[in-house]
Amino acid sequence: MKQQIAASLIATGLTASAAASPVTHDPDIVDPQFPPATVELTIDSGGSQMAGHMYLANGPGPHPVVVMFHGFPGNEKNLDVAQALRRAGFNTLFFNHRGAWGSQGAYGARSNTQDAAAAIAYVRENAAVQRSNPDKVSVFGHSLGGFTALYAGAVDTSILCTVAVTPANLTLAVQSGLAKGMDIEDLQYQHPIPGLNNYSRASLYREVAADFNFFDLQNVMAGYKDRPLMIVSGTKDKAVPLDLQLPLADAAKAAGAKPFVHLVLDADHSFSWNRIAFSENVVSWMSSNCK
Repeated sequence: MKQQIAASLIATGLTASAAASPVTHDPDIVDPQFPPATVELTIDSGGSQMAGHMYLANGPGPHPVVVMFHGFPGNEKNLDVAQALRRAGFNTLFFNHRGAWGSQGAYGARSNTQDAAAAIAYVRENAAVQRSNPDKVSVFGHSLGGFTALYAGAVDTSILCTVAVTPANLTLAVQSGLAKGMDIEDLQYQHPIPGLNNYSRASLYREVAADFNFFDLQNVMAGYKDRPLMIVSGTKDKAVPLDLQLPLADAAKAAGAKPFVHLVLDADHSFSWNRIAFSENVVSWMSSNCK
């Protein structure tokens, strides 16, 4: 496994460190006054309360912050990555979007982007009491959360870094499905998704089809000019196939994102058999570029 990780790091322009990795090792020394901690919290978004928590890093800070966005519906929450980032010195915020997993309100792909803005504003407003640096806020998202992260990072140029894992360009995904004969009204798409508030796969398709312009991330990728961006993809991803992600990587290159890396691993949608390699790459890149 160590050889696999080292090879992956070298292949993406990163270097393996001789120091103990925060992905696999706890801190050697814990600050007795400001130890790592978990703060349970709620975030207001459009008048609804979203449930979440902040992993506070070791020491007084102020620490850089990573805001995490879950996917559709959010079964894979990437909290192992959030914990590793905390060990690397980041405060990490995870929350459930409106209408998801017990948070109040109605769920929606567009409202996810509004929730993202609310969560970022929350971090900045509470920076002093949460040992956070309001000027060093980055975002991380997986799947539909990758869409949310790319959108948030593009439109809010004060975001320091963006990491989009298996990001879905929703317009391209839905248009591709329709071109192949997908019927949005098919009964198989109508059932509400467990974990979401009365929202189905058909709800997502209809929302995107109603405004292809908004959900086409290529329209906002110019916002990454000279800004740090990492996209992570898997060759065996069936939920968001690689060919639906490549145009986003091409758009990032064309926009002049810098530093930019598109890491492609032999992996499925959740990096099920190479989580350590996946986490090592993400944490190493963010430690180098997002502090």
